[in-house]
Amino acid sequence: MINQLQLRLPIPLLGILLAAGVWLALQLLGRRLPNGSLGRALVLRSRLSLALTILVSTSAWWLLTLLGPELLPLPRGGAEVRDELIFFGLIWTLLRWKSEIWSQADTYSQQVFPSLPQRDRLFLFDISDKLFTMLVVVIIGLKLLRLLGTPTALLATAGGFGAAALGFGARTIVENGLSGISLYINRPFVVGDFIRIPSEDLNGTVQTISWFYTELRDPERQPIFIPNSIFTIKPIINIARIDSRRVWIDFGLRYDDRAAIETIIAELREQLESNTRIDHQKAPAVHFVGYGDSSLNLRLLCYVASGDIQAAWDLQQELLLRIGEVVDKHQAGMPFPTRTLIRG
Repeated sequence: MINQLQLRLPIPLLGILLAAGVWLALQLLGRRLPNGSLGRALVLRSRLSLALTILVSTSAWWLLTLLGPELLPLPRGGAEVRDELIFFGLIWTLLRWKSEIWSQADTYSQQVFPSLPQRDRLFLFDISDKLFTMLVVVIIGLKLLRLLGTPTALLATAGGFGAAALGFGARTIVENGLSGISLYINRPFVVGDFIRIPSEDLNGTVQTISWFYTELRDPERQPIFIPNSIFTIKPIINIARIDSRRVWIDFGLRYDDRAAIETIIAELREQLESNTRIDHQKAPAVHFVGYGDSSLNLRLLCYVASGDIQAAWDLQQELLLRIGEVVDKHQAGMPFPTRTLIRG
């Protein structure tokens, strides 16, 4: 027994040396790759899982060979257990890669798809994550069924019961799942878009799109979880896809300044035509629109050259200041509510 143990001791020692060698090789390889790159991150992320997989699988194989076929009869003398541990170790490594990629999805997606806009890059990463997760689950499930020796007839029976359950008791789950697939195919919105659901009085930034629900973050930073089936039956407004935002400003002049209306309008139109922040494909306009109770009502209308809300607010502020300057320049004024009391 002692001689047999001495012959079999090199197996765990070789496992320790091999695990240490893999760790060192990955460490050296990772340091040769550019700092901050996806390749470097994945290589360094693989060190722990691969080294532990080698160490555990060789140790388990060694222990099973020590037990011998008398105590634990295995067709391949424990080699099949070693192979299964290696398989699950590789799956663990892939899951660690997935975690690393999603920890800095925006940075890594820019490296992989440098020519695509951010929303498209994140969409591709998101759908790749869902497909990868589904693939891993299917592979692990099939592997476990094979290890358990599940017969084909039992799988067929379970499939029949599963179909019946879907038909009678899981209609909502199926609807949400199919709607989730539809969201990935049609792409009415992607992660990062700000959307609004008027019928539900909901709005927020899309955080995640899962198979069965979508998470929004509203302006108060509260998470909102919406079943995907809503998006197939309710109209959705994707505010992030606005190509240019409208700036609409109503203002008034005093009735005593009626003679200055045309010159004020003309100068404001000139300023709009020379403003590079305005979308001139949609003609800007300034008009006298009516007689109010205490003012001559005017309206300025234009569109921002981008769909950015911050750019729209900046342009609106600039135009409000310009309107005041032009009105003062022509010695006109803006009315304010007044009340005249007549004492009898």
